[in-house]
Amino acid sequence: MSASSTARAGAMKRGLAWSVASTILGAIGSLIVTPVLVAHLGAGDFGVYLLILALTSYAGLFDLGLTWAAGRFLADDVAGDRWSDVAQRFHTLARFLLGVGALSVGAAVVVGPPLLRLARSALAAPSTVPLVLAGLSFALMLQGGLAASLLRACQRFETAGRVAAIGSVLLPAGSLLAVRASAGLTGLLAVNLLVNGVVLALYLNAVRPELRRADVAARWASRYLREMAAFGGWSSLGRVLLVVMLQVDRLAVALLGSVTGLTYYAVPANLASRVNLLGGPMANMFLSRASLLQAQGKVAELDRQQASGRRFLIWTAAAAAVPLALLGPRFLGVWIGPDMAASGGRVLILLSAAYAISAVASIDAVRLEAMGRPDLPVKAMLAWAVIAIAVIAGMGPAFGPLIVAYAVGGWLAAVGVTNIVMLRRVAGHATSAASLGLATARFALCLLAAAGAGWVLQPRMTNVVTGLACLAGVGLSFAACGVVLILGPDERRFLAGNLARAMGRQTPAGPGDAGEGPSPGGGGSTGDDHSPEDPHASGR
Repeated sequence: MSASSTARAGAMKRGLAWSVASTILGAIGSLIVTPVLVAHLGAGDFGVYLLILALTSYAGLFDLGLTWAAGRFLADDVAGDRWSDVAQRFHTLARFLLGVGALSVGAAVVVGPPLLRLARSALAAPSTVPLVLAGLSFALMLQGGLAASLLRACQRFETAGRVAAIGSVLLPAGSLLAVRASAGLTGLLAVNLLVNGVVLALYLNAVRPELRRADVAARWASRYLREMAAFGGWSSLGRVLLVVMLQVDRLAVALLGSVTGLTYYAVPANLASRVNLLGGPMANMFLSRASLLQAQGKVAELDRQQASGRRFLIWTAAAAAVPLALLGPRFLGVWIGPDMAASGGRVLILLSAAYAISAVASIDAVRLEAMGRPDLPVKAMLAWAVIAIAVIAGMGPAFGPLIVAYAVGGWLAAVGVTNIVMLRRVAGHATSAASLGLATARFALCLLAAAGAGWVLQPRMTNVVTGLACLAGVGLSFAACGVVLILGPDERRFLAGNLARAMGRQTPAGPGDAGEGPSPGGGGSTGDDHSPEDPHASGR
């Protein structure tokens, strides 16, 4: 393994570490803020808040998958040292996304009030101001996502992850300040807009050195959109399906029940989504790595990195999902109250397991795209989405919001398993029965360790603090067992090296433990050497 490849692998792993830190910070912030917001706004208005955010995000369908495709094409431009293409592609897509953001605002104003009334909103005459604020906030989020794609294309994974952590701290802190100031729904959405503006400013400051490498003035060039759209046709449909399926549940629950019922669904659903600590960040980063290695014909190295990434995904996803599945309903009771536990407990268990499967399989879907088969993951998503929506439409009126959790959770799990199977067929990978049996046995031992910890700790869950401590205890029991039985030698060396550095000691660097190195293709250093205190960018 070359030094530059080792450096980039290390940068990607540290970027994942920052993404995990960002997710953990966001989860902690959500744990603190959610009960405060429910108490401050009431279950009805909090449901309206969630519904407004879901409605405005539907404009993301008109992104057409170009932001995702940009990650691949920007990486190609960086690899070829084509900085003029980098700058012009970035500015062209930024202007296109401005139009998508404007569409979000316009659609919110036109469609939002009727939908809120249809959902029996607590607002007798829904105001357009909260809808406009949510639309503008979403527009800023789109621009931030584009800047994060450029940072990842430049292999600045660690840089992108750091501002993710900043955003994860600012949003709950701003929400608490809004509550302290007795701000209502409009004030809360204004805080969202302000935080996304700050995060976008940090993003733009981080990507400015890369854009300055261009030797021509950036201008609109529609050929970049056509080029990315031609590649991303199937990927675009996949993004559309993902947005629809991960938002249609909120809308379905609101229409089948009420916005109050939406609160009892969305809170455990949001908590369950935290299981996907690495799935989304890994997919974003691995696309550029897999595309590069596939183009260079380094299939063995790609297999090695994918196997390493999968072990990390299994380890982190299961360590997050197992405590929620074992102790989650009881935690909802001590966190929010008995009504939340009774209404949302099964939702939390179902979706925690589904998100864990989806997280582990995310790397397989990206590998299929890098191999030139983006159609396969999308066909799986589409086929299972038809079944899930049919289940919601046919059984929802009789069984209520719980059937939505079964349908969406089943969709996540089924798509994940299908992608795993398809990759093995396309890539010709075969797993022996003995190897699979050994891996299953090791996972089962970790699960037994976590179950034992849960049995001991559950009676001690009496309030939010002890509840969090018990969840952490179960998760750490699984994680500690998994370090030995799930992770490989490279991952253990990486964890040990970073732990030693965090404690102020130096250790010899192992494979994949180098700093952010030069960009692929020899385009010069694209690490954090532009400034010792360079602000860094964040994702959603």
